[in-house]
Amino acid sequence: MLSPIIYRMPAMKTVHIPAVNPRYWTAITLASICGTNLGDLYAHTTHLGIMQGLLILCVIAAAVFAAERADQRVHEAYYWLVILIIRTGATNIADYLAFRVHIPMPVLIVGLAAALAMLAWRTRRDAATASVPNTDAAYWIAMLIAGVFGTVSGDALSHLIGQGYASICLSLLLAAVLWWNPGAGAYWLIVATARTAGTAIGDWLAENQLMNIGLPLCTLITVCVFASVLFYSPSVARARMQ
Repeated sequence: MLSPIIYRMPAMKTVHIPAVNPRYWTAITLASICGTNLGDLYAHTTHLGIMQGLLILCVIAAAVFAAERADQRVHEAYYWLVILIIRTGATNIADYLAFRVHIPMPVLIVGLAAALAMLAWRTRRDAATASVPNTDAAYWIAMLIAGVFGTVSGDALSHLIGQGYASICLSLLLAAVLWWNPGAGAYWLIVATARTAGTAIGDWLAENQLMNIGLPLCTLITVCVFASVLFYSPSVARARMQ
């Protein structure tokens, strides 16, 4: 049962949580793109199995959470580091389930969507706030599932219509969902859409013959763009006392 874990794990301090605004969604989308590249690069360069690779990511994430609990300063670094770590792991989990375990794509997509929907209800956001839902264990599990769902869905559409067309279609879908945004209930819908679009875009940037930059350089570029958005745009961490 996940319930004991969900209720035992403390949420991140509010001084480390970003506000939900256009900057946030830009960063989430860019994290989805560079996380796709990071996940592929991590798997291709380390040659670790799924269990060893995920164990290392879990240890790194645990270290980030431990450092976050001891830090009282106002910044968002811990939140975005965990987002990237989870996105990297989600890419590898999705590839393992789809291409090693060979779970049929429709079954995998529907199952992940159902799991995300259940956790989305548990972690729904108050429409009156401008922050993310409570960042307890349920939130991070939901973020992981959204990443796996986005990887599987993005890959499926890319294989169906091509990476370029999939990138364009999913980018337009993401823009439409962001424009529509019916309130607090849209949070996880936007996250899942961003994860899906990020998968198609990340793979297209790394693999298309037009630019021919390859995975390592593409990863470096997308990470730098992601970091630049966070560094050069105004900080919006909510400086509230615990």
